[in-house]
Amino acid sequence: MKISIIGAAGYVGSNVALSLAFRGLANEIVLIDPPKPNIVAQLAMDANTAAAEEGVNVRAGDMGDMKDSNIVIVAAGAAQGFINSRMEMLPKNMPIIREIADNIKIFAPSAIVITTTNPIDPLNYLMYRRTGFDRSKIIGYASNDTLRFRQIIAQTYGLVFHDVAGYVIGEHGESQVPLFSSVLVKGKPLNIDNNTKQNIRTQIGEVLHRFEELKTGRTAGATSAYGVRDIVHAIINNTHEIIPSSAILQGEYGQRDISMGVPLELGSGGIIEVKELTLAADEQPYLAKTVAIVKDAIQQVDNFLGTASKV
Repeated sequence: MKISIIGAAGYVGSNVALSLAFRGLANEIVLIDPPKPNIVAQLAMDANTAAAEEGVNVRAGDMGDMKDSNIVIVAAGAAQGFINSRMEMLPKNMPIIREIADNIKIFAPSAIVITTTNPIDPLNYLMYRRTGFDRSKIIGYASNDTLRFRQIIAQTYGLVFHDVAGYVIGEHGESQVPLFSSVLVKGKPLNIDNNTKQNIRTQIGEVLHRFEELKTGRTAGATSAYGVRDIVHAIINNTHEIIPSSAILQGEYGQRDISMGVPLELGSGGIIEVKELTLAADEQPYLAKTVAIVKDAIQQVDNFLGTASKV
């Protein structure tokens, strides 16, 4: 199993590399970050020693070194700075993801691609359009939303995190839709009143700003590494686990030719199935809002690629 990580010098990419290496999830991990070759070389040297017991060869490389990768993880992007919305990064990151997509198509045409660069949904769509890969092989990492939702539910009710199940769908951004109707505690539904729902929505909406106010230039690298590791594990071991992330929809949730966060059944070929959940009546307006925001971003991608928007 060969995994390449593009943008491996960054906080997300480096955390992902270490998480995969320390779990022994590949025979070979190639770290790629052309603007920062010394950083990936240092990381590779260090990680290669640390992961030696796992039998993992971690090495630095360039785009050509991703040749024949089974999985390519994309963590590259422009310097973020202080932002109020992940969508602000779309104009800066579209050219970067387009170039990476072109290289993946050349060097790793059979790979499953996991994109972690923000804004996830339109950039995952760009990756899909530019590579021409089957949608089953294109995953936009967005599991952090659901992890945070479960954590907030657990903290609100004094529960153990692993006892709480539930999903967030839609945009990986301010319009994401926490599905309170999907929340289970030890397999049983949890009755959540409207005031608590609104309080939880508010907390979810504050996550990005809390990170940005620290002015570190870093985002959720550790959380992303944890979630990407789970996706890679599900693919490599064909577990059929349900993990929420952004995927190209072809009729699911009444949408077509957009990418947004949904529960995905994952296995050796990538996405086995997009799971459609039944939304409660009070969740439908939130879904409509997030779809409108994602579609606007998809239009920007279509314009960038020089093609007409889908009807």
